Amino acid sequence: MKSNTSGVRLIAVGIAMGFAALFLGSRMEAPTPQPKEPYSGIEKTKSQEKPVCALGPAPLRLWREALTCSPWRIEVFPDGSSRVFGITLGKSTLADAQALFQDTGDSKLFASPEGRLALEIFFDSVNLGGMRGKFVLGLSPGEKALGAMLERGMRVKSMGDGTQKVTLHPEDLARIEYMPVTAITYLPSADLDEEVIMERFGEPEKRMKEEEREGIAHWFYPRLGLDVVLNSKGKEVFQYVAPRAFDRLRRGF
Repeated sequence: MKSNTSGVRLIAVGIAMGFAALFLGSRMEAPTPQPKEPYSGIEKTKSQEKPVCALGPAPLRLWREALTCSPWRIEVFPDGSSRVFGITLGKSTLADAQALFQDTGDSKLFASPEGRLALEIFFDSVNLGGMRGKFVLGLSPGEKALGAMLERGMRVKSMGDGTQKVTLHPEDLARIEYMPVTAITYLPSADLDEEVIMERFGEPEKRMKEEEREGIAHWFYPRLGLDVVLNSKGKEVFQYVAPRAFDRLRRGF
């Protein structure tokens, strides 16, 4: 991920758009009971292996998923990157995630009324290790590349807030498969409460209520690259970036 201001803006806007899409999208499936698992904390490691969640025979694969692909398990690496759900942020490509999720997802480019661009891939229903939920993956190829995609867009649809949703050209759909995933937004099907979040991640470094959205609060965990969005009127949302990018991301809220 680039460290310049424009790159930060793209990541921040992308996660905000993904957050809105998850809350304002189609009706969500009914919550299913989820077994509790102990939070393993931060796991520091020197190696960054390829995702293992979709590998191996079925019994072994399911066992690995249960251990590796959960919203609670975040591996933080010495270089400030991280891995969650088997995806190494800034390194694992969209194609890696598509193989892991066993789904190509729905790729869209968003252009805000202020001219900000965000490239996001939506996965409506993914089951990893017995935990089902919705995902939005953010890619950050840079403003120049995004601008070119906007020019080549096949179809444009205006949303209620003035944002434009652009259908990508087939050539761009092929190109983005090789781009690294820089942000993950996850909406679990189960409705989790504050007690569960505290049990898994501990006390957040900072809590912040949103002024424009009633009942929405952010719990920030910079060392994990995690923002947990608590919704008193709906389900919680988990937003992940590499810890080294978290401070810049937080300024986008």
